[in-house]
Amino acid sequence: MTVLPTAKLRTYQTIRKAILSGTFPPGSHLREEELSELCETSRTPVRQAIRRLADEGFVTIGANKRSYVADVDEIHAEEIFDFLAFLESYLAGLAASRITPEKLSELKSILDLQKRLISTHPDDDQRFLELNIQFHRLIHQAGGSPILLEIASRVENFTQSLYLKHGRATENAGSVEQHEQLFEALAIGDKTRSELLMRLHVESVRKECREIWLDLNGNDE
Repeated sequence: MTVLPTAKLRTYQTIRKAILSGTFPPGSHLREEELSELCETSRTPVRQAIRRLADEGFVTIGANKRSYVADVDEIHAEEIFDFLAFLESYLAGLAASRITPEKLSELKSILDLQKRLISTHPDDDQRFLELNIQFHRLIHQAGGSPILLEIASRVENFTQSLYLKHGRATENAGSVEQHEQLFEALAIGDKTRSELLMRLHVESVRKECREIWLDLNGNDE
């Protein structure tokens, strides 16, 4: 028996897909009446979806209660990267001490999917970013800290927000290599190495994002 999504979930998925596809680019005003028409539903599920997307970092809600697709500028991105480097590294250390064989198996499956995607569809940035979020989310979950997991959930879509803004992802093949090294450290329970590799991974993404900004804005140096 197929379980159909509720109106609330279906509305959330429709709006999220429209944002990720670029139908609503960064900075766009999200009007409830337009979204209700798009989702073929009332405004209540739309408001619920907007609140959830705001929690996930895809939407910002202004003081006037108007909702906009989140935009990411270079200064705020640097601040988020500072936070991510600490949080992701700390969670990786916790995961090295607490990860279960079941979580390791799930992590390996996602890593294998990433490798296959790089081989068969190397330009599918959107799918790679989805797998990237799943990979990191599993590590967050393996850390076993509900409070930190909730905090991490608010910033885990950050890479997708950057992709939306620039239309480009960071170097996927390099990320897979780093994920593989991290997986190996987690598998043997090496806390120190897991923390180090995760911090290096975040910093490598930061470096690539800086290069994207330079390409798009011009190098004034």
